[in-house]
Amino acid sequence: MTTTATYSPISTIAQSTSSSSSKSSSSSSSVGSESTDQMRMDFLKLLTTQLQYQDPLSPTSNTDFTSQLAQFSSLDNQGQTNNLLQQLLSAQGGGAMNQAVAYIGKQVVVPGNQTDVKSGAATVNFQMPITANATVDIYNQSGALVNETTLPNVQAGNQSAAISGISGTDGTYTFAVSYTGSDGSRQAATALMSGQVTGVINNGTSGVMLDLNGKQVALSSVYAVGSGTSSSGS
Repeated sequence: MTTTATYSPISTIAQSTSSSSSKSSSSSSSVGSESTDQMRMDFLKLLTTQLQYQDPLSPTSNTDFTSQLAQFSSLDNQGQTNNLLQQLLSAQGGGAMNQAVAYIGKQVVVPGNQTDVKSGAATVNFQMPITANATVDIYNQSGALVNETTLPNVQAGNQSAAISGISGTDGTYTFAVSYTGSDGSRQAATALMSGQVTGVINNGTSGVMLDLNGKQVALSSVYAVGSGTSSSGS
């Protein structure tokens, strides 16, 4: 009843920076440059005004004048550094989006405890930290336990198991997987779910997200990638 998952290891998909990302970076750089130029002009106006209205009997000392120039130089350098950092962040964001787009249409495995039950059968995915006996519990939409299946000697790593004899109507159910630890206690295995990536969303707070069966998941949470559709639980 236990089968080893056939998912391929996740690999970094190299993509060239798109023209839209280049335009975005250029725009950010242009705005930052204008801001820095405006700061320089403001400082020069203040400095000129200060020299124009200073007391001729007590003019600004060379030390104070040099100190003001040094402060402006420091602020100018900081502004340029901020502009460079902004350009780097924009480039990284564009690269992450390009990488995520390459996942569209592919089957991915991510953390999750949902599976589709059809005609009393479902496929569950999970990750075992060690080789041990495992138990899969299936719960219906009301949270009631409808099936408990024991899987003997499940190997460590990503696994997929076909479960049958599930009571209830077809629909999306939840599951939990536990195993017997080396000390004899029950431990929880990592539940996984699979599905096809249908879109990519750039969430300003969470970063680049994959649209997986209507659910948004972080790009960094992907465990494995395959090609095409699959009958695995989702």
